[in-house]
Amino acid sequence: MEVALAVLSLLGTAVFAASGALVAAEKRFDLVGAVFLSVAAGLGGGTIADLLIGGGVRWLAAPEPLWAALVSAVVVFEAVRFGAPPEKTLVWADAVGLALFTAAGMQRFVAMGLDPAVTIFLAAIAAAGGGIVRDVLANRVPLVFTGEIYVTAAVLGALSHYAVLLGGGGVVWALGVTLAVTFLVRAVGIRFAIRLPPGTLKQ
Repeated sequence: MEVALAVLSLLGTAVFAASGALVAAEKRFDLVGAVFLSVAAGLGGGTIADLLIGGGVRWLAAPEPLWAALVSAVVVFEAVRFGAPPEKTLVWADAVGLALFTAAGMQRFVAMGLDPAVTIFLAAIAAAGGGIVRDVLANRVPLVFTGEIYVTAAVLGALSHYAVLLGGGGVVWALGVTLAVTFLVRAVGIRFAIRLPPGTLKQ
């Protein structure tokens, strides 16, 4: 399971870094700016969660995620030079990264024996934090603030993880269900342009 968790984390890092490279190309950044933005996107959420837990930032000691982000950034940014990616590639890449990080985060934080509410909050931060950092640095409104079904997808995926465990399912089933639920909820939101209703302030 540790190997599977490491693979999921690396894949999530690479996918979110790729989304950073796509945003950089969209904003006409140079390669250095693209790499910086991609690394921030790929490592941002996990770094925030690590700092909240207080156990040290993991990629400083084990730099494989940093290398995954760097390679993904350069490959995707250079690939975009040869032609524009299909429409909504960025949105779908972000959805895949969200699902991967939600699943990996839940697997990690549940094993730490944290309070369920804390676990779900940390998993959501780990999953969505990189996208938020990416958008803020690129001067874009983060998806979580636009009513998009984004953090909601991560939270529902995290809840499904607990549902499987409480129902007697093993960690492998919980991991798979978390991946599927998070991605499907986000996918439905994208496909049907579903947004949460905004708040109103009465004067």
